[in-house]
Amino acid sequence: MKIVNIVVYLILTVILSIYNPSVNMAQEKQDVYLTLKHANIIDIEKGRVISDMTVLIKNDRIASVYKGNRTKGEVIDIQYKYLVPGLVDSHAHVTNISGSPIERSYKVLDYLLKHGITTIRDAAGNGAIMQKVQADVNHDIKTGADIYYAAFMAGDWYYNRDQHIRKEPYHPWEQLIVPGTNLDSAMKAAKECGATGVKLYHSFDGTFLKEVAAAAKRNGLLVWGHAMMYPGRPLEVVRAGVQVISHASMLSALINDPKMNYRKVPQAYKDSVGSRIDVSELAGEMKRRNVILDATLTVSEVKEQWIFELVKKLHQMGVKISAGTDKITVLTNPDPFLIEELNYFVNDCDFTPAEALKAATLISAETIGQDKNIGSIKVGKKADLLVTEQNPLEDINGLKKLSMIIKHGKVIN
Repeated sequence: MKIVNIVVYLILTVILSIYNPSVNMAQEKQDVYLTLKHANIIDIEKGRVISDMTVLIKNDRIASVYKGNRTKGEVIDIQYKYLVPGLVDSHAHVTNISGSPIERSYKVLDYLLKHGITTIRDAAGNGAIMQKVQADVNHDIKTGADIYYAAFMAGDWYYNRDQHIRKEPYHPWEQLIVPGTNLDSAMKAAKECGATGVKLYHSFDGTFLKEVAAAAKRNGLLVWGHAMMYPGRPLEVVRAGVQVISHASMLSALINDPKMNYRKVPQAYKDSVGSRIDVSELAGEMKRRNVILDATLTVSEVKEQWIFELVKKLHQMGVKISAGTDKITVLTNPDPFLIEELNYFVNDCDFTPAEALKAATLISAETIGQDKNIGSIKVGKKADLLVTEQNPLEDINGLKKLSMIIKHGKVIN
């Protein structure tokens, strides 16, 4: 009987803990609230300012956005400054494939966060290092931009030039993929190393590319890749199911002119030929399949006008373009390279500041499959926010004038 009474007592204790209001109140007290009042919210989707709003943050999420003075928890008066979604660099490299020191990765991600970049997509690096770094920064153990990364995949010619050059072993984050490879096993290994997607780099034709892309999607991975796959050309890449194509410069492969890839060819020749490239068919396919162009204008040391012209055309035709840099972060720079990328969009590709900002927030969030969580200021999304002194919809360089950074609902500085 004593055993029965003990069991009954335990069951009643559990039931009471569920329905007891005092227990629920104790649970509620664990939630952390932050109220931002007098905020001029940047509406990313409509490219406008919504003046004098209050934003209530519960833990790491936006709980409510409203007019009025109702507050809860800690209260910060934004004083009519501009509340902007955290920036997203859609093409970064925190570590190289062989692996740079992990301390360097932490410093890079901390630098990016302190300059308003709250999330990045690492387009290929050492998965062993990135898995550890991702766990630390995405869970706020270390201060830094959240990171989502790719498993790098290429064919035999890229690695070996058909000469069996490669000696060191391949890894889950850097794989040799050829016809006959067990694609599901390859994708499973990539996912287990923490990758969000695969980066398809080189030595894929259009037919095999379709198989690889389908296998990645089948295993819950996003499909990212170069616009030119050698031999797969841009239209084949888009039609194969790649969801984000990188590097506007590779769109020279839409025509058959090898001179476009030679360094010593006069720039005037490249600009003349490149500016006449017809991108209408590509734009149609990209829009129909919702494929994003990761333009990476900043990566080239020589700023080629024809590349700006192609991006301008694709933008005018309604293709989604994300903001990514593909540059090694220089920790001593006063501003991150992403600001330079956005200036190219505005000054050379006819984006409005609002369109450029959308490329670095909502569209870049979509490249990593996180647009439901980040990229705009909406109820339910993560509270990754910037407070700027100037309106970035009037001047994109207003993003340099940061007075506050909030990541996961916590004030960073």
